[in-house]
Amino acid sequence: MAKVGHHWLNLPQDILLEIFRYLTIEEKANIRATCKYLQQLIDHPTLWTNSTIVLKSLQSCNSLFWRTLRKRRIRCVVIKEATQKQWQRMVNLLPDLTTVTIDVKKNLERLRTLRSLKNLQKLQLNNKLQMLDQELLREVAAFKQLTHLVLCTSVFIQNSSLCHLAELTKLLALTLHARQKSPSLTSLRYVLFRLPKLRELSLSSVDKYENLSLCFTPPEMTTSKPTECNGFEPHCVPHLQLEKLSLLNSINGPLSEAALQQLSNVYNLSVSLSKLPISMNSNFVHSMLKSLPSIIELELSWTGPLAEYVKILPSDLTSLNLINTRLSNVDVQLLSDSSGKTLKYLGLVLCGGITEIMLKKLPKQFPFLQSLDLSGCNLLKPDILFGFVELAFLKEIVISSNPHLTEAVIKQFRTLTDNRVHVAQKNKRNRNQCDCNFILCM
Repeated sequence: MAKVGHHWLNLPQDILLEIFRYLTIEEKANIRATCKYLQQLIDHPTLWTNSTIVLKSLQSCNSLFWRTLRKRRIRCVVIKEATQKQWQRMVNLLPDLTTVTIDVKKNLERLRTLRSLKNLQKLQLNNKLQMLDQELLREVAAFKQLTHLVLCTSVFIQNSSLCHLAELTKLLALTLHARQKSPSLTSLRYVLFRLPKLRELSLSSVDKYENLSLCFTPPEMTTSKPTECNGFEPHCVPHLQLEKLSLLNSINGPLSEAALQQLSNVYNLSVSLSKLPISMNSNFVHSMLKSLPSIIELELSWTGPLAEYVKILPSDLTSLNLINTRLSNVDVQLLSDSSGKTLKYLGLVLCGGITEIMLKKLPKQFPFLQSLDLSGCNLLKPDILFGFVELAFLKEIVISSNPHLTEAVIKQFRTLTDNRVHVAQKNKRNRNQCDCNFILCM
């Protein structure tokens, strides 16, 4: 064993680092504990690129821990619990942080502490038990360098304080999630048309009593004038440049023509309906699918039949993720007819109506799939899994919560595909719930 270990350590560092890239956090920790040489390799920054460190309690973090994080060049942290003193220490020891997620309570001193992070670009604030008030939004507006902002709360106060966010003119992505009440759509419109670089927007809990079209309809052009939100009103852009739009746990009527024109650049649409709409021809999803031909990536979460939408789905989709949707063989065939040659990602997560025949036909109907998510599908049996070997471009398959696929079966599948397909056994997140924990780390 000693000789084998000796020869293994003689491999070039670049090769060892490439091997270590495929290890889990636990496996890296085990190797790191063997010797100083491997400890240095495991701490190499290339193995921790885009890694997010969740710090449950800063009290247990000693100087050696902080030194290790600096050595790995960690840039993204999630802070669960810390005193003001511990918070200040972390900012001093990790001055190059680019992404921070924190729970904001009544004391805003921690948020002010982050101002010294000159490279901070992505900020996520969780405040699930309280309202986001004007004081907090004013503090957020002080971070002029932000490109990504996530605000997750219980209720947005229904006044004009949201307009402070219009000062963040470098924003590329904005997420406003509420468990009970979405922000004022009038105030949201003010913000959206004053963020010239905004490309991604995610909203939640927009109910049927509000006019969703309002926040996407251009306001009347006005000259710069003083506002209650500090200084002068930012310049109003004539056309939104949104490319990715997410509307979670919402239900609303069809969008107006003016609003749809403003969304003409959207190619990625993610929607979860809070309940079944009364009329399919009078909801916002129907109007967007019919009027936004640029959509090539779609995620739809609802408990109704796909038949209600399948005939108006944009053709040539490259990605489709269906969650909790009821399927039929006819629906899947219609989908194959329109996007069978272009679809690279297909998710059928917790969907009803799936049959063994349907699963067996997938390789013929969607021959260019690179990723297939069948989370929660109990009908996926060994013979059907082995049939997916025909998918020559398949790189990943997700099979969580499946009682039929043992380790031996999965190993045999990997052998049949020459280990080119990654078999993931993870639970798909529920898009009907607030999705904030995933946004900044993706």
